[in-house]
Amino acid sequence: MSLPSLVALAAALAAQTPLPVDAKELVPHRDSLVVLVSGQPRGASVTSLAKSGAGFSYHEQTAIGTFMEQTTTVQLSPVGAAKSVSQSGMARGIPGSIEISYAGDRVSGKVQAVTVDGPNAFSVDTTVPAGVVDDNSLQALLPALPWAEGAGWVFPMYSAGTNSVTTMTLRVVGIQTAMVPAGAFEAYRAELTGGNTDVAFLILKRKPHTVLMIETTGAPIRFELASGGGL
Repeated sequence: MSLPSLVALAAALAAQTPLPVDAKELVPHRDSLVVLVSGQPRGASVTSLAKSGAGFSYHEQTAIGTFMEQTTTVQLSPVGAAKSVSQSGMARGIPGSIEISYAGDRVSGKVQAVTVDGPNAFSVDTTVPAGVVDDNSLQALLPALPWAEGAGWVFPMYSAGTNSVTTMTLRVVGIQTAMVPAGAFEAYRAELTGGNTDVAFLILKRKPHTVLMIETTGAPIRFELASGGGL
């Protein structure tokens, strides 16, 4: 690796900090989102956060026509750190699954990823940095962040599907009126960058900072809130 690349890598790692999750804002709730494909409703996604022992359990069930169905459960610590992820489903007729657990600075388990070449099964047993966010838990944590104009965070995120940690940037880029099936709301527009694709979120400006919309740049799929707690 060249010296400029090493310098850039060191700077990125130095900038990483744990997401400032306020545990008091991890409030049990249930949200229903409609999935739009090219502007037409083609599916639904239901997410919920519930108390589980001293921590929380985050559950997500998504179905998009005959293209994809997926069920995910993430067990979270009292401060929102991922403890385990259990996921199963089908995409393009190919079964996929994730069964991993976090302990200290390690994540381990088994994954069957869905790729363009078919299923790819492999074991996971690797170190992760302090404050790492599992990509399946991020949506559960968004309402508990200190949203404000100009806010932004750089943090490490682990993806079991690729068995990799990526430095991600989540930042507020503006304020707009979100027009979703649940109604019209003032919202922060936030962008998540650093991975293979960029993701845009609309987050309810007032508390609870409900996720109103999710959209992946360059893809025809968008999630819009149809009903949720705290609106």
